[in-house]
Amino acid sequence: MKLVDTRDKAKDMFETFHAKDVRRQVSFPFNWPSKMQEVGRAIAQLYRSNKWQSNPRVHEDYKHIAEAPQRLYVVPGFLQDAEEGGPLKVYGPKITLPEEMPKHFSILATLIGVQARLYESNGKLPRGEQGIFEIAVKHGMLGGARFPDNDEPFLFVYTKQGGVHMVITGTELDIEKDGIVG
Repeated sequence: MKLVDTRDKAKDMFETFHAKDVRRQVSFPFNWPSKMQEVGRAIAQLYRSNKWQSNPRVHEDYKHIAEAPQRLYVVPGFLQDAEEGGPLKVYGPKITLPEEMPKHFSILATLIGVQARLYESNGKLPRGEQGIFEIAVKHGMLGGARFPDNDEPFLFVYTKQGGVHMVITGTELDIEKDGIVG
């Protein structure tokens, strides 16, 4: 996997989302996973942010409800069954991330959770309230970046110790001054 310099795009995304200048850059000791599994659709991202706040210690909780389909990819084995323990049985194709991935990204917010509708064993999404899960990630953070090959924005969930755990994509997904859209 080749890491592409995306410093300017990450800086622009941060300044647009937070409505403030970047004051520092942070290096993280992780890389992008080589394999992930598409497990369903992200239907909402819940996060805590100080975006738009003049006092950086003031945070608000936000819930972005997906306005268009958003694909949810996870590192195989990451989702755990909260009731029975151990890995949650998930369905969907395994994928390889693009050969070129961003070297720089924007830290958007502290993650509260991701609400998702997971594929059934037949590979289809369930209807109604069935198959909806809320995914909480201890010490989770919400990041944003752009794919170097097509400039499309995406979200991802990571932890400083564990690296990238989930990636969320969508043809209408974007990170703008109003927050996450699409």
